[in-house]
Amino acid sequence: MFVKASETVTTRGSTLILPTVSIGNVPQLGMDLLINTLQLSRVGIIDDSALLPVSGVSAFDHIPSRPVPLEVYQSSDAKWTLIQQRSPPLPKHHRLFAKSMLEYIKAGEFDRVVLLTSSDAALRTDALIDGPQIRSISINCDDRILIDRLQALSLTDFGQRRGVAIADDMDSKESSLAGVLKQLHAAGIARPLLDMCQEAGIPVLALVSLVNEGDNIADAIMLANAVNAALGIATTIDQWRPPQSWQWLMPDNVPSELF
Repeated sequence: MFVKASETVTTRGSTLILPTVSIGNVPQLGMDLLINTLQLSRVGIIDDSALLPVSGVSAFDHIPSRPVPLEVYQSSDAKWTLIQQRSPPLPKHHRLFAKSMLEYIKAGEFDRVVLLTSSDAALRTDALIDGPQIRSISINCDDRILIDRLQALSLTDFGQRRGVAIADDMDSKESSLAGVLKQLHAAGIARPLLDMCQEAGIPVLALVSLVNEGDNIADAIMLANAVNAALGIATTIDQWRPPQSWQWLMPDNVPSELF
């Protein structure tokens, strides 16, 4: 359930960008950079029982509110709506949560939907080893301007290698969207949500970052750069501003009492 901060909040015609809780937490970290650098306002939360309850101190420099599992942020002109997810779905609740997000997408009447996810690079196919390590998956998408921009940025289709479909090396069953989604590993709700969007006829673009678990700050910056360039969110950004919560990502001065 979407709980608005005020009755004036609207998402109709906005571009929705949402992350998955996936390997390296790269999508969430990328959202941190976007929200903090663009100084977006928190316009509501999504209350969903499928998520693990969590809270803590303020995560962003410009927002004093305590974070909760699922928060909705927006630009002042309502052109961009971003979701930040702080906790994963409970065990065996991934499809239930994906269905909830699908209903939110339908009710929001968004102009575009962009999903940020990450996949385990150690389990990628040989065809995905070469080339860009941020790939795209377009579903029900007929936006030629966006598709041309993805090609110009070398955000290669997740199902292609150097212009040749990966599915060409697989049997006919694997050539479907299901075959592409099977190549996503440790990607959170990406598989079920993209599958549901396909069935519902909802246009969605997914940006997939192929990463390993570890210090994923550089991966997050690359993903933030990719979505910013692909969508043209802010062309004047020279440098991303990490939020204050990042001071504990890879700290050098961890108290010894913790161990």
